[in-house]
Amino acid sequence: MPLVVSEAEAAALVNLAPRTLQAKRLDGTGPAYVQLTKRRIGYSVEALRVWVANRSARSTADATVKLGGVA
Repeated sequence: MPLVVSEAEAAALVNLAPRTLQAKRLDGTGPAYVQLTKRRIGYSVEALRVWVANRSARSTADATVKLGGVA
C-alpha cells in the first residue's frame, strides 16, 4: 500500500464521500492531511488508521463522548 493516498482514495478507505472528507478537513474534525502541492491534498495511510482508531467505540455512550455529542 502506498504511503500517501489521494483524497478520493482516502474517502473510499474510510467509507465517506469525498465531500464529507473535505468538510471534515475544513472544520478540523477529519484526519491529518498532507499538502502535496498548492492544489493537491493527500492523506497518509497511518493518519487514516489513527483517525479511525480514535473514533472507535465499544458502546453508544462512548461514541457520543468521542463525537462531542450529548449522552
